[in-house]
Amino acid sequence: MFQCIRNKLLALGAAVCTCAALAAPQDQTVVITAKRFAEASTTANVSVINQDEIQHSPARSIPDLLKTLAGVDIRPLYGSMGIDTVVDIRGSGEAAGNNTLVLVDGQRLNPVDMGGVKWETIPLSAIKQIEIVRGSGSVLYGDRAGAGVINIITDKSNTPRAMLKAERGSFRSNAFDAALAGGKDDWYGNLFAHHASTDGYRANSDAEQNSAGGRAAYRFGDGEAFLDLSGYRERYGLPGTLSRAQFDSDPRQSTSPNYRLERDGYRLRPGGSFRLGADLRVEIDGSFSNDLLQASNPDWFYRSESRVKASMLSPRLKWAHSLAAALSSETVAGVDVYRGWAYGDNLDFMSGSRQNRQTGEQQSQGIYLQNVSLWNNGFDTLAALRHQHFEQTMRDEGAGLRGHSSDSLQAWELGLGYRINASWRTFVKAARNFRLPNTDELFAYDPVTYKVLFNGALRPQTGRLYEAGIAYRSASLVQQLSVFRQKYHNEIGFIAANDRNANLDPTRRWGAEWEARWYLSPAWLVKGSLTAMRATFREGAYDGKSIPLVPRHKETLGVQWNGNQAGTHNLVLVGVGSRYFGGDFDNRWRKLDGYTTLDYQAQWQVKPVTLIFRAANLTDRKYSASGFSSAFNPGTFYPADPRSYSLSIRADLL
Repeated sequence: MFQCIRNKLLALGAAVCTCAALAAPQDQTVVITAKRFAEASTTANVSVINQDEIQHSPARSIPDLLKTLAGVDIRPLYGSMGIDTVVDIRGSGEAAGNNTLVLVDGQRLNPVDMGGVKWETIPLSAIKQIEIVRGSGSVLYGDRAGAGVINIITDKSNTPRAMLKAERGSFRSNAFDAALAGGKDDWYGNLFAHHASTDGYRANSDAEQNSAGGRAAYRFGDGEAFLDLSGYRERYGLPGTLSRAQFDSDPRQSTSPNYRLERDGYRLRPGGSFRLGADLRVEIDGSFSNDLLQASNPDWFYRSESRVKASMLSPRLKWAHSLAAALSSETVAGVDVYRGWAYGDNLDFMSGSRQNRQTGEQQSQGIYLQNVSLWNNGFDTLAALRHQHFEQTMRDEGAGLRGHSSDSLQAWELGLGYRINASWRTFVKAARNFRLPNTDELFAYDPVTYKVLFNGALRPQTGRLYEAGIAYRSASLVQQLSVFRQKYHNEIGFIAANDRNANLDPTRRWGAEWEARWYLSPAWLVKGSLTAMRATFREGAYDGKSIPLVPRHKETLGVQWNGNQAGTHNLVLVGVGSRYFGGDFDNRWRKLDGYTTLDYQAQWQVKPVTLIFRAANLTDRKYSASGFSSAFNPGTFYPADPRSYSLSIRADLL
């Protein structure tokens, strides 16, 4: 099995050596803000998707944008809007949502419970760039960042702007976007609004969503104060999973034709920054979010309501100082204070009265310190440490149950980089990360009596990462290759046989990731990525077995042509390998098939108007990106959308 990865590594290495000879060296800098302060040098595997790439991509959601990146697996469940889509960095499988931290402007979007990230509430028109930092983040952000961090940076420009956009597509889908930005003297602000609706490909997969947000800010000297505000509301159906026979005969059908969900919520983020002298900079921001989910299914006489609230305060200090033999040295120190609270109510279907309530709460305080230094001999170093204390509480009113747990955890990261010349640089790093149980995982059920239990035996998950990489940058070519090995102890996963979340036997992930962008000419751009990875148990009853829902390989290819008056055209090809169904730890059932998709976008601009045509899944591939099995069921499927089209028109009025 290791031979497969070794062959992939040889192929990736050959690709680096071949492509590197195509262009002359030229220094280029990428600024990463996911490091808590903007940082131009990093000993990490980082990808950045900028605003221009977003505008020229066939993607209609954030997960669609991420699917072209190495080491990132996207598993959509319901349609093209990104609803409940799982984004998996480096093979976390079923637990992907608890091991990949998603940030909006540096504040966490992951809820305290098992709920997914609400990608669909962030319209693409509001985004400036997206940063993906693989295998790094636990020191700066704490819990759930072991596999990586996705930082979504919204557009906060004060450049005068007014934009309107309308879209119509397959399955009676519609979308409308508006954006406005400007400023006067030291004040600036922006607003965005988004509406989308679709009948969906499957029965009961219709959806409607509305979101709006903006920023008001004031600049003073070398600092600023701001307030960000966003809100959303959405309504959609859950069509459910299909058996293999149902998937083969009619993937449009629904096994839950009347299951409906309604969500709404808002987020506040106040903050500011200022200098304390020439070498010290202070940033402080916080956030408060409130999300409500209501679900009903008359076929099951089921009705429920849940609410999740979270608040966070994050002051931090950046000190630019000197060290002997160092070109520069910067130290960041900060504190995170977090509180998350969630409740779930079972309601009487007819009257709506509450029958039972479960609540979960998490409080944590973290402190971290990081130093990045560039040395005269071409080396740069990173050293970082975090200490975090947490307390968790769960309650079940009906069972008269209360449980409590607390612990203190540490994360650290050490990195060493070397600038070979203006074009080539290498790095190695080692890190320790951790993840806490989410509030839903604190609950368990007796498999015989179904009595509610406190899952107090569940321990925090810890991991150890080792990684090495090499990167090349020139005027016409940018590429990077990384190899990694991640080991987890007490990994948290759901064991269907015991009907509870538990600490799994030790696991490991290892593999290689390669990404490249080749500017053939001012008109042509070629992008590609390769991923080779294994995710297995390394001890216990499943020793040597593959972790479910993790493909061994993934390939992407993108070609963009700027034909000026003929328009800009973009083709994106994504291939994903087969993997075991979720829950199949024994690897006993047939695998979920791999798939290849082809997407296309063309846009023509006659200022101030831009016309955009998109086609998704051009080859009309029938596939399912996700599915689950049990001891008695070989697999259920979430059918993906077939070929679809959309046409939109955008007017940039300023």
